[in-house]
Amino acid sequence: MALDRAQAVVLGALAQGQPLTTQELSTRTGLAPTTARAAATFLAHDGWASGTDGVPTYWRITDRGRRLAATRPYREYRTTDV
Repeated sequence: MALDRAQAVVLGALAQGQPLTTQELSTRTGLAPTTARAAATFLAHDGWASGTDGVPTYWRITDRGRRLAATRPYREYRTTDV
């Protein structure tokens, strides 16, 4: 299943490598915080990302997500090379 635009831009932001909070994802992607959180939650559910249990939640890309971010449909959403 293909990612929607919000999921793709969140994946691209996470592909930079450092863990990001929902607010940081929102700021970096221009998405509303609720949209960024929903996209990150979707990515985590499918194994492309993971989130911490603490407050705030820190989201990070998984190895599987890094491989996905490097594929043709999603390369354009990365802000830096992984």
